[in-house]
Amino acid sequence: MDIENLIRSFIFLTAGLALIFFQKKVVKFQTYLLKMFHIKYKIVAYKRPYKISSIIFIIIAIILFVYSINN
Repeated sequence: MDIENLIRSFIFLTAGLALIFFQKKVVKFQTYLLKMFHIKYKIVAYKRPYKISSIIFIIIAIILFVYSINN
């Protein structure tokens, strides 16, 4: 059992679930960071990019979990 990849899989799973369940808070946090670093970029809060990236994170988490169990 590979502990490092198991930890990585839980991190990716947490990120994926946070993007699914807390989309508005993620957008709010992004705008806060952009204002804090004085970066002029307008964030449009579309749901589709967050869903796609959350699905990708969850797939990566599953792959890492299976890899850590097999090793």
